[in-house]
Amino acid sequence: MRTLLLYLSLFFLSIATVHAQSMKKMVQKTEFENRLAKEAQTVESIESDFTQVKYLDVFDEKVTSKGKFYYQKSNKICMEYFRPMDYLIVINGSKLKIVSDGKKSIMNLSSNKMMAQMQDMLTACMIGNLSKMSSNYQLEYFEDARYYLVKIKPTNKAVQTYIAGIEIYLDKKDMSVHKLRLSETATNYTEYEFYNKKFNSLKNETKFAIR
Repeated sequence: MRTLLLYLSLFFLSIATVHAQSMKKMVQKTEFENRLAKEAQTVESIESDFTQVKYLDVFDEKVTSKGKFYYQKSNKICMEYFRPMDYLIVINGSKLKIVSDGKKSIMNLSSNKMMAQMQDMLTACMIGNLSKMSSNYQLEYFEDARYYLVKIKPTNKAVQTYIAGIEIYLDKKDMSVHKLRLSETATNYTEYEFYNKKFNSLKNETKFAIR
């Protein structure tokens, strides 16, 4: 179970140009939460290019990947990696499909309570809908002229085993996720940057098929 949960945290959902140190504490937190919830209700689907940067201190190097991200209400996520290799992750409801080197594996996420909680948390982070975040997470809010930053720290020790912290940068123009950083430890992390975003343009569920 540990391996699978770590797999999810590593591949789900660069902060180099935007630093939390330069941001100030958010004053109008209620206004922010209300706007975020309102915008989330209007989003039926998302299409986006993404760049992923993964750093593992054991190798002391960064690995960069690129691909396409797709989301459709509710709980449907597809991440297609094209570079440096083809790789596919699909979540549809309680099922997870991974295709690597032409080999497919399908898992049931609902069979474990912790796994289901991780799915909800990571889905919420990828699309910027924080309404599903439970009391097992401590949230801090910051902002600058262009972005909101939500720093998330798990308080549940079991979750802390897999994720040390999360940083979500939301674009003030449309409240969409601009950057996402998942820290597995104090030094190991995975970062995503989303661009060329299109909203409510997906017309079918082909991308999310699991069979």
